[in-house]
Amino acid sequence: MKTHYGLIVIGAGPAGTPAAVTAAKFGVKTLIVDKRDAPGGECLFEGCIPSKVLESAANHYAKVVNSKKFHVEENHPQIHWEAVIKDKETIVKKRSQGALMQIEQLPLLDFKQGTAEFVDTHTMRINGELFSFDKALIATGGKTNIPPFKGNGVSKAWTNRDVFLEKELPKEILFVGAGAISCELVQMFNKLGVKCHILERGSRILKHMSEQSASIVQKKMQDNGIVVDCNVNLETIDYENEKFIVKFSQNEQERSLEFGHVLLATGRGADVATLGLENAKVEYDRGGVVVNKELQSSQKHIYACGDCVPAPKFAHTASYEAGVVVHNMFAPSKHEVNYDKNSWVLFSNPQIGVAGINEEQVNKRELDVDIELYDFAQDARSQIDKEAEGYVKFIIDKKSKVILGIEIVSEDASSLIGEAALIVANEMSTMDVMKAIHPHPTLTESFGKLAQQIFFKSMMKRG
Repeated sequence: MKTHYGLIVIGAGPAGTPAAVTAAKFGVKTLIVDKRDAPGGECLFEGCIPSKVLESAANHYAKVVNSKKFHVEENHPQIHWEAVIKDKETIVKKRSQGALMQIEQLPLLDFKQGTAEFVDTHTMRINGELFSFDKALIATGGKTNIPPFKGNGVSKAWTNRDVFLEKELPKEILFVGAGAISCELVQMFNKLGVKCHILERGSRILKHMSEQSASIVQKKMQDNGIVVDCNVNLETIDYENEKFIVKFSQNEQERSLEFGHVLLATGRGADVATLGLENAKVEYDRGGVVVNKELQSSQKHIYACGDCVPAPKFAHTASYEAGVVVHNMFAPSKHEVNYDKNSWVLFSNPQIGVAGINEEQVNKRELDVDIELYDFAQDARSQIDKEAEGYVKFIIDKKSKVILGIEIVSEDASSLIGEAALIVANEMSTMDVMKAIHPHPTLTESFGKLAQQIFFKSMMKRG
């Protein structure tokens, strides 16, 4: 006899957990299954949270080390890495157990550790048992994509999952790939005195960011001693005598590097290969589960969201999608996802924050826009903090004057992005932004300064 649920959710990360909790609160008998013994997903266990704990410690250490520029005498600071790792483990466990307690308090929500596989369009096999369902949500997240590199060192190299388990601070790391994960980690370790080197196949780092913002981050890396090699064709990763030997070609020249550790940050893909999607007649491709704008799969009662679908891959975006999914499953009306008002932050040095659409999307859609920039070099707060790199950029629709996108490059972009997100979400114009009286001297007044700059520029054109 099969156990029946109104909804079965596969994956207990930032997409699956809020979807399951919301459905149960709405009175739907729900089961959530995950390969881990507690909810949280990759964001909590191997992504956002662990990386930010380590990064916070590294930033505080770097402030002490670099305090001489503020005429403060530092006295041989040390970082106790094993204690930092313990802090990370404590925070991760506390957050995961908190989420599990929330699940256990809901009588209509069950949590099961294990693996799920579709048997047919309305049946799953979980740990060998059969379960039937009215609706299902696939929220299995992503996994590291490792290209078919040659050599016996590939299996010994780190991914982002491994690096957060190390109890001892490494002396040197060679990073393969220069995307978001790599650039955050390489700068974090560099602040702690770790020798760092990046190999990137493309012509520049951070190919999904604007070229302007990526160039500022790359210059900062190189100024701080990080070696960045682009246009690289990696050939082999071997491991001999406790050293990685990495051979590659660059500009038609053969090169070789020896490093104590190699971290593979070569991109991510959807984690759906073991779900038996063929049995449920759910379409998928290299980008993950194929869904429409309502996040329905090819089977209208089976939905998917989070990193296992071809959409922006952020924890907060996955949680937003979860809300759309639950509404579309059980409400009479349907909502479509709209990523044009999404926001995100890259915790690099300096940080990059984006709200709304970017210049690449503008070009693809052939939109008629004005792009205006306020340089932090002229900003009082930036001069006081001696962090003058970066800018605030508005992308403005020429006809409506609505701000469609905002890009921020700053040491404190993560604190500024909230106002940017509100501006974009509420379809505000530059005149709307000018109405706010921003306090001085703060970085937030850059929004008002830029709005004024745009206003007076338009007045001069009229004159």
